[in-house]
Amino acid sequence: MISSMTGYGRAEGETSLGHLLVEIKSVNHRFLDSRVRLPRQISSLEPHLLSHLKNNIARGRVEVALTLAANSSSVPEPVLNLPLAQRYYEAAEKAADALALPGSIGLDFILRMPDVLQVSEPVADLDQIWEEIRLVVDQAVRALGEMRAREGKELADDFRRTLTALEEHRARLETSKDKVVSDFRDRFEARLKNLLSENGGLDPTRLHQEVAIFAERCDVSEELARLDSHLKQFEEILRVPEPVGRRLDFLLQEMFREINTIGSKANHLEVTQTVLQMKNLVERLREQAQNVE
Repeated sequence: MISSMTGYGRAEGETSLGHLLVEIKSVNHRFLDSRVRLPRQISSLEPHLLSHLKNNIARGRVEVALTLAANSSSVPEPVLNLPLAQRYYEAAEKAADALALPGSIGLDFILRMPDVLQVSEPVADLDQIWEEIRLVVDQAVRALGEMRAREGKELADDFRRTLTALEEHRARLETSKDKVVSDFRDRFEARLKNLLSENGGLDPTRLHQEVAIFAERCDVSEELARLDSHLKQFEEILRVPEPVGRRLDFLLQEMFREINTIGSKANHLEVTQTVLQMKNLVERLREQAQNVE
């Protein structure tokens, strides 16, 4: 069953760094374009996440946001560099004596000095952290896939309705292709009679030759047969359990080409009207197919 490229997935879970929220949304795109937003503590895991998304999503512009509510064990620990603070204090007192400045050196001044207070990040096992995060990401990816599958089912139902209309038009062309030749014969015979009425009338052999030439030139049997094959292929592709968006794009190009050739070869009002309706239907399919993974 086909899958849409539009969807949203969300999942939450606990990790050793804290409570993790994963949100994934995707929209149409010709290829896979993944963009991730990670908390600073796990920013180094971006390549792992991008690779994982590539293995699970075929096409679409995918945006992933990870939000981490840190627990007490993962909160950075401030560390006082006491020797450096002492040096700053001594330097400040020396400067005050040398410049004969009043006042005392306060704690707030010392703590504002560079590197007096440093933040010590907890050492984490990135492989372990990634495994914990991956479990939550997989839940969000599954939720995304379920939504894309539901929208894909709706797309497939709409595709089938349009394919049914196309097949009805194709069958109408199949039954009217002989009428195209007979109508031409009548028109051509009437024109020849008018032109040759003063010169001994109509030559039956000439009429037969011209009609035979036209019938060969306007024969659309092959195009109708190929179009019938394309319509059946389209229906079969809708049941394939894998990404098929690019295959549908190519098949619709071929369908449009066959329909366009039928219109140009037949040169008949009734056929032209039917061809225009079929082109509109194919264009509708092409627009819908842009959202198929």
